[in-house]
Amino acid sequence: MISLTVGPAGTDIGWLDWTASVLAALAWPVSALVIALIFRRPLLALLARLDELSWGDKSARFAQRLDRLESEASPAPPGPEGPEIALTGDHARFLKLLDLSPGAAVLDSWAGVEDALQSLAIEHALATPDVSEAGRTLQKRGVLPARTVGMIEDMRALRNAAAHDQAISVSDALRFRNLAKGVLNEIRLA
Repeated sequence: MISLTVGPAGTDIGWLDWTASVLAALAWPVSALVIALIFRRPLLALLARLDELSWGDKSARFAQRLDRLESEASPAPPGPEGPEIALTGDHARFLKLLDLSPGAAVLDSWAGVEDALQSLAIEHALATPDVSEAGRTLQKRGVLPARTVGMIEDMRALRNAAAHDQAISVSDALRFRNLAKGVLNEIRLA
């Protein structure tokens, strides 16, 4: 006769001992789940107050910076060309990028702002490849308002975060695009 023994030879574990060992192994996970369910409302309120959430090299600060930018942005009045000047590039391309990578969609939206700012700098005889320097110089010359230049700087920082693999949600990428459209309108109307 063949016998299969798991564990040290000569020790028989009964179903009662086996049940006790399984319950002992599950005690901490089950109790943690019960505590989380009991305190879910206070825990959710606490999570909403977090300044930054990091997991490895990812961070959730992008959305908070977008919130601040959106609160500072005032809706641009419609220009003479129509209610809103669209970003350069195809909307379908943006949607494809958004589906593939929200970070890439942010970079695409930023490219339109950067191109328009460079064009405005060239119109005003500025030859600088640096977007920040061009914005500051255009502000000093009275071409762009300080609020717009400040938003460009903040959006550039967000673009840099997107370029360096910060986790960005689809909704944050859409919000960035809307901000980019507003800033682009202000640049083109300057």
